[in-house]
Amino acid sequence: MQEIPLWYWLIVFFGLGACVGSFYNVIVYRMPRGISLINPPSHCPLCKKRIPIRYNLPIVGWLWLRGKSACCKQPISVIYPIGEGLCGLLGALALYAAAGFGTDLMQPVKAPETWANAAALFWLLLGAYPVCAVDCKYKLIPDSISVGGIVVGLLISLIPGGITPLQSLLGAVLAGGGLYLLGWIATKVLKKDAMGFGDVKLLAGYGALMGFTGAVETLLVAALLGILVMVPYGMIKNKATKAKNAPENEEVGQIPFGPFLAVAAPIMYLWGEALFALYINYVFG
Repeated sequence: MQEIPLWYWLIVFFGLGACVGSFYNVIVYRMPRGISLINPPSHCPLCKKRIPIRYNLPIVGWLWLRGKSACCKQPISVIYPIGEGLCGLLGALALYAAAGFGTDLMQPVKAPETWANAAALFWLLLGAYPVCAVDCKYKLIPDSISVGGIVVGLLISLIPGGITPLQSLLGAVLAGGGLYLLGWIATKVLKKDAMGFGDVKLLAGYGALMGFTGAVETLLVAALLGILVMVPYGMIKNKATKAKNAPENEEVGQIPFGPFLAVAAPIMYLWGEALFALYINYVFG
């Protein structure tokens, strides 16, 4: 492994990312509809015939079939290969970012911490896809991403060079527990639900991957992004509602918080320390 150049591993990570993207397409379609992710196996949504494995290959399968199902010749949405290709690029980006942007592609990847960081970034970057897709439309966060992040974070912490297993465990407990407590207090004060439990589990997963400090930084940046987006969005939606003389609705103008966490997490994992140092330097000179 130590003699294999970086460019080869980038191709491998692209392939892994595309495979994960294919699975995420299944999550985005099935989970909100209450369909098991395992049973029934992959099948045509129109004629219900089982899809052979050779046609399930990410990106290649869609190109092989020329964008039409093999059974009933109906068009297959281009969203599927686009999602798989995007996840493939994010997978390769995870390794390249962990190795250091600008690293010679002919150099082998030797440092254990590089693999630990690559695995964590792989999860953070690719996990943003299903979180954003499902939470924006259905106000749900897949447990496979939130709870799965806790498990993956604990496993990655076993790789030398990253955070320790104790830091990972404390990060999950303190980040998730702290956000749950904050949401509970806000609910009592506002007398309505202020924080979904899916967000709590998602931040707990980030705590397991990044440690408590990284999770707190992610929460703060996500809150800032949320304010920058939700305030003008809410004003626009409310104006549109009043213009149509539509009845007021509590959910008008609301945007789920999960996507902001999902976007902020990889940013803070990569540049959290640098951004914090820049902020301290700006505030205290």
